Amino acid sequence: MKKIIFFLLLFFSSVPSLFAQNSYSEFEKNLELTEPQKVQMQGIRNKYINEWQTVRKESMRKRLEQKELCKNPAAGPEKCGKLENELRELETARGNIYNQYRGEVSRVLNEKQRERYNNFFNAENRKMTHPPQPGRHGR
Repeated sequence: MKKIIFFLLLFFSSVPSLFAQNSYSEFEKNLELTEPQKVQMQGIRNKYINEWQTVRKESMRKRLEQKELCKNPAAGPEKCGKLENELRELETARGNIYNQYRGEVSRVLNEKQRERYNNFFNAENRKMTHPPQPGRHGR
């Protein structure tokens, strides 16, 4: 049963939401990329996507392992701490991959496109770090 839950969690976490897919594809259309830019962007995306997904999956696996391990009082705090450190390292690696990706994409874009690109991702990052709170409509 645990394996089934693990694979379901892994599957759902590795598939971006339909809203995110639509949001980004609409955004990319508004960048007005030239054909050579589109090809370059696709190449950059392909270059990083597997690496990013691998780190993301490993991070999820470690989180599940940590959750199970920390429930067991016989496991010991040092094992939980070790997994916590590994998770921090994976998050750092994921952030580094993301920054490399953004840097390469940025070099493909012209000044106007780069400004739109940066504004879009800054807004998306704000949404992720400050999700809307129930009952706080527009305040």
